[in-house]
Amino acid sequence: MVTAAEQGQETRAKLMAAAVELIAEQGWGAVTTRMVAERAGVRPGLVHYHFPSVTDLLVDASLQLARTEYDAVMAGVLAASGPAAMTQMLIAIGSYTGTDTATVAMSEMMLAATRHERLRIELGRFVAEARAAMTAWLREQGSTVDPEATAAVVLALVDGPILHRIIDPTLRAVNVTGPLLRAAGLTEIPDSEGISGDRTDECERTDD
Repeated sequence: MVTAAEQGQETRAKLMAAAVELIAEQGWGAVTTRMVAERAGVRPGLVHYHFPSVTDLLVDASLQLARTEYDAVMAGVLAASGPAAMTQMLIAIGSYTGTDTATVAMSEMMLAATRHERLRIELGRFVAEARAAMTAWLREQGSTVDPEATAAVVLALVDGPILHRIIDPTLRAVNVTGPLLRAAGLTEIPDSEGISGDRTDECERTDD
């Protein structure tokens, strides 16, 4: 038997999933309480029962999405060493098409972070966590004399190609293997050629 707490958690999860979909489809500023409720299949009043406002819902949903996506990328990188770790990062980059829900919603989130302080602070907090984890990894590799600055550049190189594909899909054909390895202070290897193109097609995201 489902408890009231479990039912509440399920409703909250539905609302957050619906919010992410609508952010990607309609844009942050166009999402309304009624739209989210209809997409989630719940009464509009439940939106404000679980969240102080629709903006709070959008912020929480976006932060959950960003945390999930960043953690997925970083887990693959930090579990490997040397060029193999960067290969995992390239595979992660290649899985974002520029039209998938995650990419579009996160681009909307980053723009919204310039207007909503809580979103900016929370987003900045876990980006800093990712940067710290990458810095520690680079120190372990001993591949660069300035691991903190290098971590900032490498993580920016993750976001850049993903977001730019929204504007220019032809960037999927651009091989960023060499620049990413060099940015991390690692030696480029022949087997890394083409990772950002053909091999990433195998794990390309699709939205049902």
